[in-house]
Order: sequence, then C-alpha cells, then structure tokens
Amino acid sequence: MSSDTATATDTTSKLSAKLDDHVKTYDTRKPNWRVFGFETRVDERYGRAQRRYVGTSGNVKHEDPTALVGESFTLTIIEQPAGHIQPLHHHPEEEVLFVLRGEPTIVWQADGETVERKVGPWDMVYNPPGIIHGLRNDTDEDCFFQVMLGNPRPNRPLYQDEELLRLQAENDPDDASRQ
Repeated sequence: MSSDTATATDTTSKLSAKLDDHVKTYDTRKPNWRVFGFETRVDERYGRAQRRYVGTSGNVKHEDPTALVGESFTLTIIEQPAGHIQPLHHHPEEEVLFVLRGEPTIVWQADGETVERKVGPWDMVYNPPGIIHGLRNDTDEDCFFQVMLGNPRPNRPLYQDEELLRLQAENDPDDASRQ
C-alpha cells in the first residue's frame, strides 16, 4: 500500500468517526417530559416532550452529554399531544419553529392584542426576540415541531404567568434532562 493510500484511509477513518460523533438520530433522542413538567402543576395541558439534538435549551446548567454543543444555536424537537397548549412566554434570543407533523396554532401577544395563525407541516414561524408567543394543538393528533433558539446556552422561557415563574425558579430539570 502506498503512503498516499494509507493517508487517505487514515483521513477517511477519522472523518468517518467525526461524522458519527455529529449525527444524532431520532431513535437515540428519548422524549423528555420533565423539562417542562413543572408547568403541568398549573395546567395538565402544558405537558410536552423535548428531544435535544444541539444545545441545552430548557435546562439551567447547560450540561447534557448526549446533545451536540453548537456555536450559535440550539435545535430540539418538541412533541405536543393533541389538545395541549404552551403557556405564553418569550425569549431574549430569536426562535424559529418549523412544523414537522400536525397543525398547531401559533399565538402572539403585544400591546394588549392577541393574534393567531394555524400552520401545518413544512411551515415555519420566526419569533423575534422578546415577542410573547405560545402554541396550541387544537387537533386530535400529536404535533411535532423543530425549535431553534439563536443561542447555544439560552435561558429558560420567560413566562407571562407569575405562578409558572415561581415554579420554574423552584425546579431544576438538569438531572432529569439527560437522555
């Protein structure tokens, strides 16, 4: 074997191993119902699961050895059961929501006005920093959507509901968020 072939094989093996380290499959992402579980103490319909791929949104210490560490963003998949809702909240960073399955209703609030839009598979919503938003699944099927936050270590959601803020302050989901 020539030295050129050996070098190409070594490089390919290293590259292959690096790619393996950077692939996260849906089957390896376990649904974590506890990240936002404290919200269900206010309303059971707030229950939803998070599957982390990149970054550590939803936790405090930003430590999850099963998720990739991004430089600029997080990426998770949220599973929202039929009939469930997300409480109104906002983030200091931008957020993109991309619908994979289902037909959720996106809710925005500003200056005393509430607006809604129903979206479907392959539709996207861009939530600018600070915009108060939530989501409802008014259908009879579970909804799956991808969420990206423009910060690899974002703070937890900033709720409009004082009780949720209190419960969130008492809750540290980090130990339960490991996949």
